[in-house]
Amino acid sequence: MPEPTPATTLEWYVQAVSADAPFAKESEEVATQMVTDFIGDGNPFGVPVKVVARAVLEVGADLYYRKASRNGVVTMEGVEPQMFRLNRDPMAAAYPLLRRYLVMGL
Repeated sequence: MPEPTPATTLEWYVQAVSADAPFAKESEEVATQMVTDFIGDGNPFGVPVKVVARAVLEVGADLYYRKASRNGVVTMEGVEPQMFRLNRDPMAAAYPLLRRYLVMGL
């Protein structure tokens, strides 16, 4: 996988600052491993690099936001904060992105 640019790192994507930056980096590393395990070492199906990078961002963001969740429920800051429940499977957002490129068994 190519070296990520600042605009494609999880730290940038989740807007992690100061003390949260190391946790964002760790979440990105775990997400990269999870996506690699799902696709297979060496990307045997030729999933486009941009799709893999997006899957890593989505999985990493899910892992990162679990830190702020209580019983799986997160309140995001903003004009009108709204609560939402995190998926139990952090790969849930990556499956639809990757599935079309993977050969599934019969």
